[in-house]
Amino acid sequence: MKFQRSTLILMTLALGLAGFVYVFEIRGKTQQEEIQAKQQKIFAFGKDEIQSFTVTTSKQAITVERVTNAEELKKSPWKITAPIQFLANPASVDYLFMELLKNQSIPSDPNSGIQKLTVSPDQIKDYGLDLVTDTIVIKLKNNTTYQLRLGKKDFQGESLYAQIETPQPAAKEMTVLVISDDILSAINRPLEEWKLPPEPPKVPQPNPTPNPTPSATPK
Repeated sequence: MKFQRSTLILMTLALGLAGFVYVFEIRGKTQQEEIQAKQQKIFAFGKDEIQSFTVTTSKQAITVERVTNAEELKKSPWKITAPIQFLANPASVDYLFMELLKNQSIPSDPNSGIQKLTVSPDQIKDYGLDLVTDTIVIKLKNNTTYQLRLGKKDFQGESLYAQIETPQPAAKEMTVLVISDDILSAINRPLEEWKLPPEPPKVPQPNPTPNPTPSATPK
């Protein structure tokens, strides 16, 4: 009986130790991987949290807001509010969100993704971030606002220097992101491509020709 009690105590300790290992190693590792995954994105929030956004380029500025009108919602969940009032093309909006929220890491390379450079305020101009023309301002449903400032391409011409929020002149160090330049194709589109395309005209269906009624054969 004494041996069985000792065995039971050892088993209890072993189970407790296994639980400790799971919580602090396996679960902790999973949480750390989630944190690292978020760091591979420009923004960590989801598209369902976005209330409105403004895309500004050297050619135009467009503001798009989430639709609340029930009738408009049947056609598009988004509406252009500036420089015109018009329902927005969901495909163009979704493409922008995909570029802002996608994971830019390569599965085979854990060290890939968005690079972060720490630079001094005097070096900002080297990345084209001193006089910025391309910006994306996003407002969430909770009224939190984010701004992404786009600079020039890197020396390879495949990535883009960017910065979240407006830099503070008094800051001693600033963070510059190196992101995919695919986002340029999402913002540099004419106003017509932001607008909801017109519905195709309905082709009238021809009336079926009634079959002639056979005449009675005289006897």
